[in-house]
Amino acid sequence: MQVKDYWKVVSKRWWIFILVALVASGAAYAYSKLQEPVFRSSAKLYVTPRRPDYGVTLFVQNLIRQYGQQLQSDKFLSTVSEQLKLDLSATEMRKKIHTSGTADNLAIEVQVDDADPGRAQAIARALSAEFLKDQQARMAGVEKPDKVDVYMYDDPTPGVLNWPQTKTNVLAAGLLGLLLGGMVAFILEYADDTIRTAEDVERYVALPVVGSIPTADLEMR
Repeated sequence: MQVKDYWKVVSKRWWIFILVALVASGAAYAYSKLQEPVFRSSAKLYVTPRRPDYGVTLFVQNLIRQYGQQLQSDKFLSTVSEQLKLDLSATEMRKKIHTSGTADNLAIEVQVDDADPGRAQAIARALSAEFLKDQQARMAGVEKPDKVDVYMYDDPTPGVLNWPQTKTNVLAAGLLGLLLGGMVAFILEYADDTIRTAEDVERYVALPVVGSIPTADLEMR
């Protein structure tokens, strides 16, 4: 098919594109509204060695990954659950928490998801504070040049809506609907073997059209 053939299909069956896109967008909107909202609060912990030479920096970069795993240990999660009276097991708490270490910036990001934005922030704050306290205790017996400090300079961010992303879902569904609508339109066009124009004759018969009988409106007398 040439470009004009594609355009012909689009101009002829454009309503299919629009209809499928609208149906898909509407379904995505309804689905998003039925989902339980989940809010996310983030905290950032900065890991700072007292002796910032290259060898120590490499050691701390590897240590950051370990710290990220420690933050999700039963010890800290159970303590935070008890402090905030959440009545959640460590396993249930772990489902709410995500940690990631950025070795280049020597920082650990703690993300907490919860249906209550205030509770998400409270968990992020309590978990970070508990880890800082534990880190200070571990470094108490270490010589000053070899200490690794962990700081939280800013309070965890207020909980913001993380799921569902209604606008993103509707937009993605609309684009997918346009694609599916295009597939339907071209399938219908391919399946339609009705001959209506000279171009249809040339396409199906593979012979040129040398003449045609024009239509005329005859007035009945």
